[in-house]
Amino acid sequence: MQENRTVDMPLSGLFANLRQEATLLVKREIELARVEAGQKAGQITRGAVSLAVGGAVLFIGILFLMLSGTWGLSRFVEPWISALVVGGVVLLVGVVMLLKGISNMKKLNLTPERTLETLKSDASLVRGRTP
Repeated sequence: MQENRTVDMPLSGLFANLRQEATLLVKREIELARVEAGQKAGQITRGAVSLAVGGAVLFIGILFLMLSGTWGLSRFVEPWISALVVGGVVLLVGVVMLLKGISNMKKLNLTPERTLETLKSDASLVRGRTP
């Protein structure tokens, strides 16, 4: 029904209408991008907080395990050797956990997919209406 009204509209009216619709489209795209970026930032924040809390608890637990392991192993070998063995094992576990965390962070998809989809559909719509 709107197409019938635009046929009778003068060229200046068509350009004014185009400008208004383009401005509205850009505003809506910016709003969508802002909302989507906020959602992604929330995901990153929750992940970072979880990593920090888990890391602190893990650190305390590792300290106690290292202490008890070193003390227990020192009954069979020299204390410095037991500390070296326990430290090496903890270092190995830490490297594995660090690599796992890096791998998990790389899997996060931070691209604003809905915004890209709407931009593509808007572009194809504009191409379809262009003579």
